[in-house]
Amino acid sequence: MSATAVVRAELVARGLVAGLPEAFLAGVTRFARPPQPELDALAAAARGLAGRLAAGDLGDDDLPLLTRVLFLAGHAGVLAGAGVPTPAYDVLRSYRDNLTTPVGPRLARRPVAGGRRWRVLGRDVGFPIGVPACVLNGGEEWVRHFAANGYSVLTYKTVRSRAHEPNAQPNWVFAARQTQPLPPGAAAEVTADPWDWVPPGSPEVSTVNSFGVPSPAPDEWMADLERSLAAVDDDQLLLVSVMGEADAATGLVEDFARTALLAQEAGATVVELNLSCPNTLDPAASGVRPPLCLDADATVAVVEGVRRALDDRTALVAKLSWLDAPRLAALAPRLAPLVEGVAGINTLQSRVRRSDGEPTFPGRELAGLSGAAVRDSALDFTRRLVALREAGGRHFDVLAMGGVTDPASFAALHDAGADAVQSASGAFADPFLGRDCIAAYGGTLPRSVAR
Repeated sequence: MSATAVVRAELVARGLVAGLPEAFLAGVTRFARPPQPELDALAAAARGLAGRLAAGDLGDDDLPLLTRVLFLAGHAGVLAGAGVPTPAYDVLRSYRDNLTTPVGPRLARRPVAGGRRWRVLGRDVGFPIGVPACVLNGGEEWVRHFAANGYSVLTYKTVRSRAHEPNAQPNWVFAARQTQPLPPGAAAEVTADPWDWVPPGSPEVSTVNSFGVPSPAPDEWMADLERSLAAVDDDQLLLVSVMGEADAATGLVEDFARTALLAQEAGATVVELNLSCPNTLDPAASGVRPPLCLDADATVAVVEGVRRALDDRTALVAKLSWLDAPRLAALAPRLAPLVEGVAGINTLQSRVRRSDGEPTFPGRELAGLSGAAVRDSALDFTRRLVALREAGGRHFDVLAMGGVTDPASFAALHDAGADAVQSASGAFADPFLGRDCIAAYGGTLPRSVAR
């Protein structure tokens, strides 16, 4: 039985067919309303699909539309149950609701590259592809999900020393018009509507997000982190991203160090410092703060303070945003003696509006752009960072990310000298990206370690 037939049978068994168009349109209009002609076209497509479902006339060529309709109707689980690719994160539900429920399909058996291993941050990993610090590693169930789907270098979502709520929804939107890489570091003016869609598995996928670095309270995330660390295999690595903040009682360096120590106490063997977030709201202004790593002195002060606080056995990684040549050349040599790794890039801070000119994320014109649109920025940053490492004489591992949406873009960053490669938008939009990278390069990827 085809996947389409399996999905239809499940929809009929659950009695979901008749209400499908209305549920889909409710999802489409959840955060904003499309122009009437576009809404009418979507409604007609959904009603036609429901009619074919009811009549048993559904064909395999209906699967792309069926995937979009079911995802936005809140029935992605039906697709996942049939092994149909669907985005992993439910953009209609809240951050908290998503914490325990990945919606994309999970492979029955973890893909592996035979017995080959690659050295990353002092550990031998099964294959050097992973998922960076983001909501896709927001808790134990997410770590289990992506570990099972073949990712071996995972970074637990950024945690903080006190609870922080997410920004108001929407938080994650496809940037369907951004199909080609922008010039490295280019300031982007992005048009993205909350109802936009990119078919799962498309290498041209780009997304924009504005979560605002939410975090549970330490007593919650520390317990979850312990379980997450126990959930990965011996040839998989789970880093933990932490972030500090200054307030009237605590300095920035002190809070970074305190949060890193909490992560270490929970069992983390590698701590990543989030010095690069483009989505942190500034309570003193009506806007978003620039990434911390743009201030080299503040960045080095944080890294030095955390390095002093942590056990020598705990590895430290500095996560940076895209930096131009002078900034990176000035910062990398100062970080090299302090860290075991440097990660980058984060999303590119961009101005994001809907097609009607209103902010895609209400009250927040600036948000993070990722996926294919930032691919050239990631390659540019990685090549320069690797060159600085080689010229400086102090080794640190490079964890590269940005624009990894298919095996070729994974290989491009690894070929540029990255020790591990991570994907957020690609992993969100294509549940089988890790498997496909292993299938393409598991037997040939260079720099594996002898066993």
